Amino acid sequence: MDDNKFLNDKVALITGAGSGFGREMAIAFASKGANLVLNDINLESIEETSDIILKSYNIEMLLSKTDISDFNQVKEMKKIVFEKFDNVFILVNNAGVRLGTFSLVTKEEDYDRVMDVNVKGAWNVTKAFYRKMSKQNFMPIAGKIINIASCAGTQCGANPYVGVYSASKAALISFTKLWALELGSSNITVNVICPGLFITPMYKNNPEFIREFMKKRNIKLPLDRIGEPKQVANVALFLASPASDYITGHNIILDGGMTTSVNTM
Repeated sequence: MDDNKFLNDKVALITGAGSGFGREMAIAFASKGANLVLNDINLESIEETSDIILKSYNIEMLLSKTDISDFNQVKEMKKIVFEKFDNVFILVNNAGVRLGTFSLVTKEEDYDRVMDVNVKGAWNVTKAFYRKMSKQNFMPIAGKIINIASCAGTQCGANPYVGVYSASKAALISFTKLWALELGSSNITVNVICPGLFITPMYKNNPEFIREFMKKRNIKLPLDRIGEPKQVANVALFLASPASDYITGHNIILDGGMTTSVNTM
């Protein structure tokens, strides 16, 4: 990826921007000139993300403390976004929660929260913003949607230890394909990134915790190293760039070969 500012005058909205993948994507987009809408339910976390970015980049930013599982809150966020900015070129559905263990013993309230954020939340935000995105005058692509799912939602990565989370990410992968079909005629691309094992708050930012998890599930990494959030941000940056303008409906698995190795190593 070269250093030209291909996101100048374009806005990127990132849900779950307070830490992990969301924070790294925000930094990456800012480095290419994007103005940002940072969303999270934790205001302090996106304030911290904002402070980090503004130390290095002179961009405009809007912080939105919004629970994306509540469509009324999402509609209010949309109103505020378009009072400040005239576009949302990149929409990243990144916010997610992981609760419960095996699907059939998960508490109902945990099931509801996982599905409400990971599936309904992404649906709410996409539903709220796609019409405005489709009318934007960017050429040849009017807007781009990037979903962040998980290898746990893929056929080879389905994880019974986090069963409802796994199912929610499979649903998001399916929505990616559906939205690509529905929005292609509006010149909006829709793709999904499926990370494997990464050093993020979901894994306590702790490589040793991840290694123990791998041992328990007999998981092998052909590249034998745990991923870092910046690697996901780099793939998101590719999807945000003109280099990906003819790519839509695809699932990019970013896992160091983990799902390839299932039942083979």
